[in-house]
Amino acid sequence: MGTFSHSEMQNRLNCLTGVMEDADVEAIIATSFHNVLYYSDFWMTPFGRGHYAVMMKAGEGALIAPRIEFDRPANYSWFDDVRIYWDTKSPLEGSVRLIVEAMADRGITSGRIGVEYEYLTVGFHRSLQEALPNCEFVDITLPVMEAQIIKSEEEVALMRGGAQVAVVGAEAFMSTIAVGVTEVEVARVAVAAMEDEMRIRFPDLEVQEDTFSWCQSGVDRTYVAHAPNTWRPIERNQLLSLNVFPMIAGYYHLLERSVFFGELPDTVRKPLEVQIAAHHAGIKMLRPGVRFNQIDDVIDPILESSGYLSDRTFGSGHSFGIMSRWYGRDEIGEMRPYNNRELQPNMVVSMEPMISVENIGGFRHADMFLITADGSELLTTFDNGLLVKS
Repeated sequence: MGTFSHSEMQNRLNCLTGVMEDADVEAIIATSFHNVLYYSDFWMTPFGRGHYAVMMKAGEGALIAPRIEFDRPANYSWFDDVRIYWDTKSPLEGSVRLIVEAMADRGITSGRIGVEYEYLTVGFHRSLQEALPNCEFVDITLPVMEAQIIKSEEEVALMRGGAQVAVVGAEAFMSTIAVGVTEVEVARVAVAAMEDEMRIRFPDLEVQEDTFSWCQSGVDRTYVAHAPNTWRPIERNQLLSLNVFPMIAGYYHLLERSVFFGELPDTVRKPLEVQIAAHHAGIKMLRPGVRFNQIDDVIDPILESSGYLSDRTFGSGHSFGIMSRWYGRDEIGEMRPYNNRELQPNMVVSMEPMISVENIGGFRHADMFLITADGSELLTTFDNGLLVKS
């Protein structure tokens, strides 16, 4: 019942074994939602109970999960060794005990152990130290992230399909825009359309509950990139932000557009056209060998010559993978001035420079791209030019 093939999951663990050898650790304890999912193929909604994966340099990995999940861990996890803790003890105590047992069963009671400091609470860290006093815990966050930034062919296939789900959501979003329809109602239609498309493209996968859409209307609501929906009715001659985000097996997808509903005035046309020009200039830079911090070298001059450079709100884009509003993100794949990493084939990235202009609104087109051998492939194949709905 897993999302990926046996060979895909084995390749992930083989790569992680190389990470362990390089870091000189005997095992890695994954505490983050995204890394547990990436290596075990199992995900769950925590509700105060964590789930964890223990991967050994030698031997099979183990999944630790709560009893409330019943048979889902065993049915969905790629690991055969699934250990369940009950509510008879605190989730912290129960899970740490099983982690220690899984390691002891493989002869690991001392040595260097990799943990994700970026996703490790102080309490959990303290409990691990007390339960494994002869172990030295070392941060493995970045090396594990490095092992995932280049996407496999199976990941690319899933994300290519997910991007097309986003296109369906965007089409539904656009068709629902009308005077008096609320932001919530537009978003509902978009989400329903995306879930219906998932049923066609991914019929065997669970429907993840955090597929979402944001319809941001008006000057004040479009200033920010991320704003949950309200019951505000849409009006004519109004700027809208179209945002659709299909979530599939933990993988995040996005498609975002600035849309004007009504007769487009010159005061809105100018920043919208400038943002679109910056967006397309950034797209042309998406090819192997270009450094992440070089993207702004073509975007910033366009904004500066138009007087909008000071209106930029965040970086130009980021890497994709297992991520959501509340877990994950390839920090090493951020398109930021401090990041001189090179684009490589089979990275999946966004292009989404945004400007927020006082008293006019916020403007952003955002697309997903697969880096290819000699350029990039647009995954979110939805009109990324000037969008006006009359």
